[in-house]
Amino acid sequence: MNIASLNRLYATYSTASATPVKAAATDGSSAATQTAAASNLPQELPPLECPTPASVAAAKEKFAANAAEKFRQAGIQVPPEPVLTPDRMGYVSVANDHPDKARIEQLFHEDTELRDQFAEVASGEEMLHAVQGYEDYAARYAALQGNPSAQAALVEARIAYNNQSFYITLKGDGGTETFFGGLQGVTA
Repeated sequence: MNIASLNRLYATYSTASATPVKAAATDGSSAATQTAAASNLPQELPPLECPTPASVAAAKEKFAANAAEKFRQAGIQVPPEPVLTPDRMGYVSVANDHPDKARIEQLFHEDTELRDQFAEVASGEEMLHAVQGYEDYAARYAALQGNPSAQAALVEARIAYNNQSFYITLKGDGGTETFFGGLQGVTA
């Protein structure tokens, strides 16, 4: 199914197929409220964009420049270089022992623009990381046809690869370094 098909389905189901009276008769008041709310939604979906190495690099450059300026304004010294990672709640955490760890985390908590830029970089890097080596993985999986235990082991290894944590180091020169896995000896 392509985006144009989704747009047609969205338009059909959000306005034409359910009226508040019909919805209320079948589902109660919650359906009528949902139908009324859906009629106010835009009829066009935004374009779906997949990250490319170039778009992620541009987002990373923009993020690094903005973070350096915000750190300067807040009096946060770099070096030492903070290593940032997303936490499970969507916040930015400092993964290493930076002396301004609490101030950096508070800055990201309060500054939605900076947090959104970090999220754009993190999600783009994670998507590119997941795609990296996929063709080789698919070929190796196909070659293991008839050996389900070997295929299962390969799948488990790929899941572990895709679940590696994302980290980005903000360098003192305004650059960045991204990596996956763990901190293995990274210090402030």
